[in-house]
Amino acid sequence: MELRQATESGDLAEIQAKTTALEEASRSLADAIYAQASTQASARAQSSGNGGASTEDEVVEDADFEVIDEEEAAKS
Repeated sequence: MELRQATESGDLAEIQAKTTALEEASRSLADAIYAQASTQASARAQSSGNGGASTEDEVVEDADFEVIDEEEAAKS
């Protein structure tokens, strides 16, 4: 809100000061979010026991497949 008011006033020094303050606040917020996400990821890795994704979240299916060349199939 303060930056918007500063831009409306047209004072370059005030705009730069408010922009710098906004950047610092944004950086602090980003650091806090990153730290929280890292903490949650560590907790999940420890609870799964193997340091990776838990087996409950991951479904792996083995399947046979055949590659069909559409151009060859059209010629036949």
